[in-house]
Amino acid sequence: MVLNLGTEIPSTPADGKVNTIWVPSIKDINHPTASEISNGTDLSNYVTLGGWSCSPSQDTISDQRENSSMDYENPGRKKISGPSVEVIDNTNTEHANQNAAMDTLKEGAEGYFVRRYGKNTDRTFVSGDVVNVYAVRIGMSAKDAIAANTVLRSKVNFTIKAPGWAENVKVS
Repeated sequence: MVLNLGTEIPSTPADGKVNTIWVPSIKDINHPTASEISNGTDLSNYVTLGGWSCSPSQDTISDQRENSSMDYENPGRKKISGPSVEVIDNTNTEHANQNAAMDTLKEGAEGYFVRRYGKNTDRTFVSGDVVNVYAVRIGMSAKDAIAANTVLRSKVNFTIKAPGWAENVKVS
């Protein structure tokens, strides 16, 4: 594809187009099924704007040769830094019966986060959707600091566990 200078490229606003689903069981993170995802708990309405923190990165492997004046590198180990999710926390409030995030993401729980970008959040997951899947173990949660003009929130930490994570995989 040739891109001519001055060609306008459309963009899609992110608002209302990110799903976060907690799925208790996925057979193959590289081939999640729509059925597996539909058996999960939709936490999308609980995740605060900017509350998802899960930054994949990759180390490099030095590949130096004594007959060269250049240093070469190869892709190395992959890792996730700072995995946590900030959620609405309705504990002890008049909305305590609407507290799925805190009720689901208990310390020690194991499962999968499935994240879909680009479709309205009220759309059902279907074959062909592209998602990210993270196998996780939930760690401790902590109440966020209270400030003026905010809502009650908690930060839920998690770790990546085997088999790891898969990004940009198609739902089957």
